[in-house]
Amino acid sequence: MINIELINKIFKNSYIEINTNHNEALNVFENYINKSKKYIPILLNFDAHSDVYINSKIYNASIANWVNFCFKRHKITELYWIMPDYISKNPEYKRIYDYSKFTKGPLINLENSNSDFNNITKQQLFFNNKTNELITQTKLKQINKKCKLFNMPNIENKLTDLIPVNIYILTISDLNILNGKEVLLSIDADYFCNSGFDTIERINNNNITDEELNNDINYFLKEIYESKINPLAVSLTHSPIYIQKRHKENIQNFFNAIKNAGIN
Repeated sequence: MINIELINKIFKNSYIEINTNHNEALNVFENYINKSKKYIPILLNFDAHSDVYINSKIYNASIANWVNFCFKRHKITELYWIMPDYISKNPEYKRIYDYSKFTKGPLINLENSNSDFNNITKQQLFFNNKTNELITQTKLKQINKKCKLFNMPNIENKLTDLIPVNIYILTISDLNILNGKEVLLSIDADYFCNSGFDTIERINNNNITDEELNNDINYFLKEIYESKINPLAVSLTHSPIYIQKRHKENIQNFFNAIKNAGIN
């Protein structure tokens, strides 16, 4: 059974909304900001996918890139992507996250990092407020090299819309890095059970049982509670095309329990 007591302790002061698709988290956080008149610069995202696009100009938010728009709309300057253990502890899946694939499009891993997720990986990128492009260090160096070639100032000096953003990739075991911090919290159901649909090389944990799912949820709750994180606003996303249908009811009950524990 899911630990309702821990849920009530963790989320008793949280603004909470349940939604279908992950880009709806943008609305959840906007609703919280409009209600509280408070910006929280830290986004904590539990997800099988990063939902971040790098080195790509984008103009419309989708389930694949909605986090980019958090940097602009919600003044996020720190993103913590919590990768599921079923990815980080699987040698075959870890191989897929090799840093050499880090060029443009969906974020998989950070530059000059390997797929050893026993350690927290961190990197500073730069967000362009005009194009919603998250620019990597390598691309920035390439641009500045061209600027120097044409005797132009570095891009950091001429673009006031360029905002430094810190990205962290980690697993739940390192969540204490956020000890006591106020956060915007996003939980995608595919963090717990992913069918592999539309996921890189169909990464999944399709064979997870109901008992294993409940154990993973309770482990998640324990780590959140022990880290003393303060989730002021919480987005709970079903992502129905990604989760196994047989787990839909369990996820719904889990999300409802969180929703019922909140202040709204």
